[in-house]
Amino acid sequence: MSELIPAPERAPATPVPEDVADAMNRLRRAAVPENTRAAQISDWSIFGRWCERVGQPPLPATPELIGWFLTEKSAEVRPDGRPAYAPATMTRWVASINTVHSLAGHPKPGRAPAVREILRGIARTRATPPARREPLLTDDVRILVETMRAAAATWPERAAERRDSAVLLVGLTGAMRRSELSGLLVSDVRPHRADGLYVTIRRSKTDQTAAGRTVTLPYGSSPVTCPVCAHRRWREVVDAWDEGGREAVSALLGGPDDSHTEHRCRGLTAAPAAARPLFRSVHRTGGLGEGPLSGQAIASMIQRRARQSGYAEEFVAMLGGHSLRAGFVTQAVRNAASAEQIMTQSGHTDQRMIALYSRQHAGLHGNAVTALGL
Repeated sequence: MSELIPAPERAPATPVPEDVADAMNRLRRAAVPENTRAAQISDWSIFGRWCERVGQPPLPATPELIGWFLTEKSAEVRPDGRPAYAPATMTRWVASINTVHSLAGHPKPGRAPAVREILRGIARTRATPPARREPLLTDDVRILVETMRAAAATWPERAAERRDSAVLLVGLTGAMRRSELSGLLVSDVRPHRADGLYVTIRRSKTDQTAAGRTVTLPYGSSPVTCPVCAHRRWREVVDAWDEGGREAVSALLGGPDDSHTEHRCRGLTAAPAAARPLFRSVHRTGGLGEGPLSGQAIASMIQRRARQSGYAEEFVAMLGGHSLRAGFVTQAVRNAASAEQIMTQSGHTDQRMIALYSRQHAGLHGNAVTALGL
């Protein structure tokens, strides 16, 4: 964001060698994830355009100017009458404005009590229950997997089925967010002869410093829903493509694919793996993309597969990439797993989040209402 921030008046700078200055800039950029930096630039652009319209300088901004900006934006509506911007979006705008001011050597105007009170007022007047994704439980994922496998008639469709089965089963058993699935590399997944798969999640929403954590995906009792089998089936496609391209994948999947009818996961040992994206796009012609499958593509795939499996459109509309993570927690609660056991896999640090899933999707678990003798 440095290109957006004019340099404040300071004492003469200490001379720094050019190569050191470049390294310093790289480190400053690395301090903020790319997605966060892009959001900050977008937020600052929105504020800057508004300031230009009202004839006010965006830097430095006063708390009164920020309050004016928020008040106007909170009154904007969409064609259907709904507010154009959510309270969380406007709170993020203020945080980005504060960041720009701090980098430019100015006080943060968004920290003023008046600005905070306006944000609280916006939140109170917009108080609505948050929209949450519906969870996909184990039986749901089994139905999706069985349906797509039965419908895969051509080798490109079989390639897509292998990928989608792996995304669904790895995402469910690993309690993964869609961004975590998108970020997986081939080398992040290590077979373990006794336990199944060890999956390293190098960075997540709540781990911006990339400390990383490892989750274990166990062998499944059924080959249909075994995450280790699903991973191996997809890994065969990835390796075939990387080694021989379309011809190799066509040779692998050209005939009927019954690889999901029996376990193919026992006795696997770890093998060297390159730092290649694990989940990639699959073109309708069978070609694999080079980059990782995006989070939005994962969400769209889940909705498409649910629709293909006959789920009601109202339910499909409530599904998304988070449905797999929500499904893990919900299914584990319903199967009487403890909060500690769930958090070991999901990475949650607050038991209140587990309780939230329980209230919304497993309301009878541990509830005294079942003891009323109705």
